[in-house]
Amino acid sequence: MINYELVWTLLKRSDKKFLTTSLYLDLSSPSFTTKDAEIVLKGLIKEKRQELDGLPISREEKQSVAGDLEKMSRFVSTDLDRKGAKGVAVFSSSGAKAWEVFPLPGPVAGVLSVDRGPYIRPFTMLLDEYERYCTVLVDRERARVFAVTMGAIEEQSQLQDDVPGRVREAGWGGYDERRIERHIEDHVHRHLKRAADAAYDLFQRRKFDRLILGGRPEVLADFEKVLHSYLKERIAARVNVDASISLDEAFKKTMEVHRQVEERSDKELVRKLIEQARAGGLGVLGLRATLGALRRNQVHTLVLEMDYVEKGVVCDACGFIGTDEKTCPACGGTPRPVADVVEEAIREALRHDAKVAHVGPATGLADAGRIGAVLRYSLVAS
Repeated sequence: MINYELVWTLLKRSDKKFLTTSLYLDLSSPSFTTKDAEIVLKGLIKEKRQELDGLPISREEKQSVAGDLEKMSRFVSTDLDRKGAKGVAVFSSSGAKAWEVFPLPGPVAGVLSVDRGPYIRPFTMLLDEYERYCTVLVDRERARVFAVTMGAIEEQSQLQDDVPGRVREAGWGGYDERRIERHIEDHVHRHLKRAADAAYDLFQRRKFDRLILGGRPEVLADFEKVLHSYLKERIAARVNVDASISLDEAFKKTMEVHRQVEERSDKELVRKLIEQARAGGLGVLGLRATLGALRRNQVHTLVLEMDYVEKGVVCDACGFIGTDEKTCPACGGTPRPVADVVEEAIREALRHDAKVAHVGPATGLADAGRIGAVLRYSLVAS
């Protein structure tokens, strides 16, 4: 399972002596074959070899990378398993005897990276895109609880309770009718409470981020009354659907809500970030200011446009990340140039337990520097 714990583990495994080769392949097209994968990888390797020829690395490091590329070519030709996967990530460092393969739940761009650490941006994009959802479909007799994680749906609970039908009985001025109605509503209440308990049990086990409620409005109104407060604050949408819809329909509804929620959430995040940055509060915009905040461990959430790539520098002696510095201002060393300093910023953010949010161009971040950060604290001038 792809999660942040895995990303942190990968970062900790980075070897200082040998480079890490990272490969991502998109397997989402049904017509994509092993032969297609071999052709894509061959093209990526050709480009990378030209780049490696100009890198100031030792012969031992070059041999390690050559071993990585050979193993990856062999893997794609003979061991690539596409069952249930829409992408694959491979990390190798032959010199350090490291080799790991991860099937991915979503499509990724084909990338071959050779660097001091694993290339993790596609991982963080998938994690940002696929939040953990719980969808509950409920009516007066039936309830179904689904876990939706990393683009896959799984039915966790299915409850069926016998609720007496509505019976109209005259007598004693309608007393019997009211008594029967109360009896029915009591059954319904207990049924809804069982459904709420099932949803909370899933939350305790899986800690989902958002909750979607599906059913008739009058039933959902009663259902919300018995939900745990932790679940109420996670409600993302209420959908008027029948509780008997198919698994595929339930997944489709969840993904529709997910896309709408993410779009609103990203726009609101960027709006608040720009507002805070311009007011001199808990926000900064632009690459230079964001890297400065990362160095000071101020960053709570790193926010970046999905396709943003920028050249920069990294000092291997002390870890300084910058834009174009010739001499490291922290230790006086000579920083090395990197093709994508945004990737370095992502790694640095994760090392300090910051969140990473990838947003689209429609959010307005493109006009504000393409990258920024929500801060944990601001520096107050004395």
